[in-house]
Amino acid sequence: MIQAQRDCLAPPPPASPKICCPWMDGGTTYNDTIYIECWGRFAQFPMVPIPGGGLAGGSAGCVSECLFNYLDVFDHNSSDDGKLINFYALNEHVKEISDPDRYPLMYLAMRYCIGEANRRATVFSEIQQRDPPVVPGLDNCNPISGFTMSCMNAYTIRFCPDWTPNEEEGCDDLLDFYTQCPLNPY
Repeated sequence: MIQAQRDCLAPPPPASPKICCPWMDGGTTYNDTIYIECWGRFAQFPMVPIPGGGLAGGSAGCVSECLFNYLDVFDHNSSDDGKLINFYALNEHVKEISDPDRYPLMYLAMRYCIGEANRRATVFSEIQQRDPPVVPGLDNCNPISGFTMSCMNAYTIRFCPDWTPNEEEGCDDLLDFYTQCPLNPY
């Protein structure tokens, strides 16, 4: 049977990853207190249209950067290529917080996604240097941490160890999206 080609620029289907992949509802991976504090700091920033099309701003990328700053996982010895993520620093935090049964998949997701993010550090640095959207108090956050977190989310959906093929919930459609579309959209 031939699958329809996915529009990978469109958002994923609205199915709940936690229903389709119960593994994702198995506990926290990051310090929740810090994560909630970062959402509190950046939740008010809206997505705004940018010249030439698309949207900028929003809170998710800045929340990710805030979390990574708190966790001190940026490589401070990085070159002029831009901010890099220190795999070993993030790995230590995730290993300490995660349930031991969940850690092996998180390790693989981090390994892949941090590598992909660090390869794009120069591009992310250039994005951060662009003129910020005209929203009071909103500067551009470096997208490297947001990319890493969304990549890890996509990775865990694609390689979920206990996928539940629930057509009523749209799980098959969600898995099809993450199977056909790249984990690294940049």
